[in-house]
Amino acid sequence: MRILQCNHQFPPFSRQGSELHCWQLTQSLAATDEVAVFHISEVPSKKPRRLERSSPEGYPVFHGIDGGHYARLANWNNPILVKHFQTALNEFKPDVVHFHNYLSLGDDLPTVAKRFGAAVVYTLHDFGLICPNHLLWRTDGKLCNKSRPDFFQDCCPVNLRVASSGQPPLRRHIPPLSRWQVFASQQSNPLVRGLLNTALKVPRMIYGTPENASVPQKREFFFDHTRRIFQDVDLFLAPSNFLMERLIACGLPADKTEHVRYGIRSMRMSGGTNPTAGKIRFGYIGAFHAQKGIEVLLKAFDGLGDRASLHIHGSSFGGPVAESYWKRITQNPPEGFHFGGAYRNEDLERILSDIDVVVVPSLWYENSPFTIQEAFQSGIPVLTSNIGGMAELVRDGIDGMHFKVGDPEDLRRCMVSIIDNPQKLDEFKVNLPKLPTITGQAELIRAHYQRLLGNDA
Repeated sequence: MRILQCNHQFPPFSRQGSELHCWQLTQSLAATDEVAVFHISEVPSKKPRRLERSSPEGYPVFHGIDGGHYARLANWNNPILVKHFQTALNEFKPDVVHFHNYLSLGDDLPTVAKRFGAAVVYTLHDFGLICPNHLLWRTDGKLCNKSRPDFFQDCCPVNLRVASSGQPPLRRHIPPLSRWQVFASQQSNPLVRGLLNTALKVPRMIYGTPENASVPQKREFFFDHTRRIFQDVDLFLAPSNFLMERLIACGLPADKTEHVRYGIRSMRMSGGTNPTAGKIRFGYIGAFHAQKGIEVLLKAFDGLGDRASLHIHGSSFGGPVAESYWKRITQNPPEGFHFGGAYRNEDLERILSDIDVVVVPSLWYENSPFTIQEAFQSGIPVLTSNIGGMAELVRDGIDGMHFKVGDPEDLRRCMVSIIDNPQKLDEFKVNLPKLPTITGQAELIRAHYQRLLGNDA
């Protein structure tokens, strides 16, 4: 088969969860089939807009430069992105087009792939098809419980952008007002925060507040695009049952959806030190976004530094909002806090070898976090929020512990329980589950491709 994998970004330009998964899946499929990749990773030089071609690992990679700003969250078209994608289709001629993380890829591409004649597959890495925030996590910090086909609720208009006609020449180059509002609110300096909020009064007067402006128009455009994707994709793959059931409740066709767990690469078991010999080492590994719950973790750990240590590894990935958030919450870090900084995926085994318990304190439902599965693969128990794909992966009291989402006191309860009874870690380790491998997942997905093409044996 000829298979085109599509993700918003791709290594070496970005190495977050969906990018690494797409890369690992591509490598596995390339052992049996002809595979290519289409992506639109950010680069410093965006002019001229162009389609770059390369084959760094033996398979074709099509890189659309500056191809999809706000394409999923704004109602203006991006003909250059479509042109780049059509060129990749015409040159590679895929039998299957497989979409992954959809941020900035644009709603037209599944339809373009369908009209080309390819089978269209879509992995649901988040809730982006039913939530402009991608997270089912409202801008007021509350979880969204949408679960019906008319799923557009008051949380959604904040991040959507609409124009009455055409593609606004200026607005398409400027980050949305909602993002500026979040950036302003995250500033630790009151003077800077006040100046930014004052400056934002002008665009609010011109365009209205994102929460209230053009809501009917936003609803119509988002619904139309989402339903077209529901129609044109042949098969949706859901890594978690929670996500699959929520999207089906919101109109995703159940007969076009399959639950397929993420496959995990082989990793060395850390199994190193005996935590009873010293302080328990708690660890967080991931991005520095507000929805990841790092602030909850820091509050929970405050005062435990004489009996344990907290090791945080990750970065804001160059995002100004995440960067300002991180600076604000770590102004007065608790005793025992250690910041490991950004890391490469190749460093993960070394990092995990110095951690006894991984903590996943996300405030949103998550899907099927790689962090949890990588910890398990390395022989490390997990403490996690009690919702969504996190609670689905970790069995409370068996291979880890659940705590109430967003509750630092309940997380502290779990941490103290481990500190006071370190033998629990050995009990959890005995019960760690056997995880699907990336090779096994590739074989399963390949069988789905063949079925769609009528080639299943």
